[in-house]
Amino acid sequence: MKKVILVLALVLIVALPLTAASYMKTNGLGVGLSGGYPVSGVAIKYGMDDFRVVGTMGYNYGGSIAIEAGAQYDVYEFAIGDLPFYVNAGVTAAAHIATDFKAFAASVNVPVGLSYFFEQFPAEAFFKIAPGLAVYPDIKFDFGTSLGFLWYFD
Repeated sequence: MKKVILVLALVLIVALPLTAASYMKTNGLGVGLSGGYPVSGVAIKYGMDDFRVVGTMGYNYGGSIAIEAGAQYDVYEFAIGDLPFYVNAGVTAAAHIATDFKAFAASVNVPVGLSYFFEQFPAEAFFKIAPGLAVYPDIKFDFGTSLGFLWYFD
């Protein structure tokens, strides 16, 4: 695990000078980490102005591998002092596959979040809550939350 973090840090150090000149606040490919409940893992966003395609792949604390994909849209912008924040909402579908491949679950969620895009370098910090509905194997209420950080490369 330490080697993975070291390699990731070195890639970011090398990429910083190469990407900073072309960075646009909400556009391009962002890759980072997302920690939360029930899923923590690698987060990806591809931004096109106020619209983003989003995805997460990681580990579900219930003992499964989780994959989430969907879209989100910035619906409101506000500032606290000079710091601009974006409120966003979207729709995602998630699949949870047990590590022994004997169980599968699926859900549809409506994430609502808050994003801050750093002005000095191509990065985003975000927080989201995602209420939803588990649709397989049983229909029931589903809920998730996460806090994350993305580095934009485009």
